[in-house]
Amino acid sequence: MNDKWLGTPPFVILPRLRSLLADLEQLAVPGSHPVPNELVNIRNCLVASRAVPCLMGEMSGHPSIKDGPGITSELFYLDREQRLGRTLSRWYRFDEGLI
Repeated sequence: MNDKWLGTPPFVILPRLRSLLADLEQLAVPGSHPVPNELVNIRNCLVASRAVPCLMGEMSGHPSIKDGPGITSELFYLDREQRLGRTLSRWYRFDEGLI
C-alpha cells in the first residue's frame, strides 16, 4: 500500500477516532450506561480476529517491552520517506527502512 494513511484518508479516519474516544470517555464515567443513537443489530455473533497492518522487527527503546523481536499494534500511519510509523499508542522509526 503506497498511501501513508493505509487506505483510509485522514478526513475519514480522524472523525472516527474522535468519535471512538468520546464514546470510551463516556463509558469510563462511573455509573454511566450510554445508549447509542444508532445501533446495528447483528445475529449469530462471535468474536473473531482479522489481519491489520502492523510493523514487525527488532525493537529497542520501547517503554514497556524489552528490546528484541516484536510486533506493533495496528498501524494507522506509515511514511516510508521519513521512515516513521504511528500505531494507536506511539510512534516508531524504522532506521534501516522497510524490507
